[in-house]
Amino acid sequence: MHLTRAQLSWICYDMANAAFALIVRTVYAPLFFKGYSAEGMDETLATSIWGYVSAGAGLAAGVIAPWLGSVADANSGRKRYLFFFLFLGIVATLALCLTGRGDATPMLIFYFTALVAYMASNSFYDALLPDIAPRGASDKLSSLAYAWGYIGGVIPFLVCLGVSLLLKDSPGIAFRFAFIAAAVWWIALAVPMFRLVHERKRPASRKIGALDGLRKLWRTGREIGKHRDAALFLVAYFLYIDGVGTILLMATPISVDIGIPADWLLLTILALQFLAFPFTILYGVFARKFGARRMLYTAIGVYVAIALLVGLIPLCDSPGAKRGIFLVAAFLIGTSQGGIQSLSRSFFTRLIPNGQSAEFFGFYNIFGKFTTILGPLLVGFAGWLFASSEIGIALLAIPFLFGACLLAKVRLPSERRRGVCHG
Repeated sequence: MHLTRAQLSWICYDMANAAFALIVRTVYAPLFFKGYSAEGMDETLATSIWGYVSAGAGLAAGVIAPWLGSVADANSGRKRYLFFFLFLGIVATLALCLTGRGDATPMLIFYFTALVAYMASNSFYDALLPDIAPRGASDKLSSLAYAWGYIGGVIPFLVCLGVSLLLKDSPGIAFRFAFIAAAVWWIALAVPMFRLVHERKRPASRKIGALDGLRKLWRTGREIGKHRDAALFLVAYFLYIDGVGTILLMATPISVDIGIPADWLLLTILALQFLAFPFTILYGVFARKFGARRMLYTAIGVYVAIALLVGLIPLCDSPGAKRGIFLVAAFLIGTSQGGIQSLSRSFFTRLIPNGQSAEFFGFYNIFGKFTTILGPLLVGFAGWLFASSEIGIALLAIPFLFGACLLAKVRLPSERRRGVCHG
């Protein structure tokens, strides 16, 4: 597949925000919170609070993105809103450096802000995909972006890992270096996209404001209800991808709870990035051969296995057995994490009416792409009720399976023309 400069620049942004996703969201922020900000707090309680904050950020981003998406679509302003949330996310990430031991509240406020900005910015980034890729090429381009995103996240993560090892006796400095490195990488690799990716202009129409955007959002919500397959996919997507995001968000705090050493965790996450790169590309290749829907079924099945494996951890008395299960689950995450996200994104582009990509992708985020809501609440509730966050992860198998069932009922436009039904 020959890539244009605009497509390469769009992929480059996936590499840019991968630094935040891996360094801040997945590794260093939860470790910083558990080890420093929440010092003296019960570990299970701290994990539950982390889950509630993550769910709240997902809900906030899910409300903001479609509202501003409706304005951006009408005003051809997707890149402007993307830049705003990118800037907000970078400032909030750098602000994490100002917190220290026992500063749980300010740390959570800054993290919440950064996570909302990251999630919202990705809504506008995704909405640019239809502008640079013919529909027939969206599966492969989306998969390539996710695959290179893993490599993009690994490069600064390797630097942060090296600094962490060198500053083993000064972990506070290592954490702050990681937050700065993630912010710098995020903004630096975002530059090509702002220069070379051009969104399609809509036909001349009246510019709309924020209040108009709310009215337009309401109309879009009603319109999505008329697009039966888009609406059905969004519900299915929420059910399965929310679990994917939950596992990503909660893996680090849960690993601390079950006694996984920090160096084990960091090396495991590093290995997963290299594993995810070829598997994400393979998902794109197999999607062209077997269809994106079948590969999504495959990925959902893998995540059901992951959820059930994590649920077995509380039953193990041996630390070695717990580590073994953790490593197997981590390996399975590496094989399917990129594939399920990239193919979901490209699958959804085929269901969007022309000229409404930012609005529809805003709703897409409400229903789960980067907004994890249900899963963290389940984990937090399980931690409170059973004193075991792992049980909350095991419960995710249920929405995963329901999501797969609803996905089977979604028909693409080409299937409707042929009268094909997967239900």
